[in-house]
Amino acid sequence: MNPGLLFLYVLRAALLSSGGMGNISSLHNSFVPRGLATDAQFGQALTVGQLAPGPNGLWVVSLGYLMLGPWGSVAALAGILIPPLLIVWIEKLYSRVQHHPAAEGLVRGLNLAVVGAFVPVLIKLMNGPGVSLLTVSLAVAAFGLGWIKKLPVLAIVAACGAVGVLANR
Repeated sequence: MNPGLLFLYVLRAALLSSGGMGNISSLHNSFVPRGLATDAQFGQALTVGQLAPGPNGLWVVSLGYLMLGPWGSVAALAGILIPPLLIVWIEKLYSRVQHHPAAEGLVRGLNLAVVGAFVPVLIKLMNGPGVSLLTVSLAVAAFGLGWIKKLPVLAIVAACGAVGVLANR
C-alpha cells in the first residue's frame, strides 16, 4: 500500500458516500479483506474520530495515519477534501452560467432523471408487504398535494406519516 493508492480509495469512498461516517463500509471493504488495514485500526480510527472535535469524516485521517503514518494521513485528508471543494467549484461555475439556456436545459434534464429514477423505486416499495388501499391513497394524496404546491413538502410528509401511524395502531 502506498499513499497514492490510499488517496484513490479514500477519494472513491468520499465521492460515493453522503459524507461523515457514510464511507465506513466502503473503506472497510476496500482495506480489510485485502489485508491493507485491520479491524483494530478501523476501531482506533473511529474512536479518535469520535473523540476529536470537528467533522465526523476526519476519522479517515486517523485511519490513514494508522495505515501509513504521516503521509497516509495527508493522502486521506486530500481524498476526503476534494469532493466538497469540487462542489464549491461547481457551484461557482454554475452561478456564472445558471441563466444560459444550455445550463437551464441541463438542470431540467437532471431533474427529470431524478424523477424518472424515483418512479421505479416507488413501484418497488409499493409491491412490498403491507401495501393496502391506505398506502396507495396516501401516495396519491402526497403526489397531488406536492403537485399543486400549496403545502411545504415537510408538512405533506409529516401528515402522511401521522396518518400511517394512526391507521396502524
